[in-house]
Amino acid sequence: MSRPSTILTTVLEAHGGYCTCGGACGRQHTGEGGRCSAETSGKNKPLLAAPRTPHATDAQNAATPVENLRPWCWPCWRDALGAERVRTDEQRSMELAQMQIGLFDLAADTAV
Repeated sequence: MSRPSTILTTVLEAHGGYCTCGGACGRQHTGEGGRCSAETSGKNKPLLAAPRTPHATDAQNAATPVENLRPWCWPCWRDALGAERVRTDEQRSMELAQMQIGLFDLAADTAV
């Protein structure tokens, strides 16, 4: 009796049984082409199926189509996701600061 196919097995069959992080986690990897050396075989870390490029929210990550998923090891995914969330938070803070500049422009001509 064969085991039912899961999203993870589908992703592993399509992209191989190794972590596809190419440095998005912030570390320099020593694997071929700068890729993480975590694999499904041996004593290495277990892999998960996650978006090729992490999104800031869990809802965005969960809505990613299967064809855009890649294998990741947990440490790389956690760190890449954290970096994306920091980047997004910084971008939102900058946008908010830009939108508020006009609120505190005391030199603006105000008609009372």
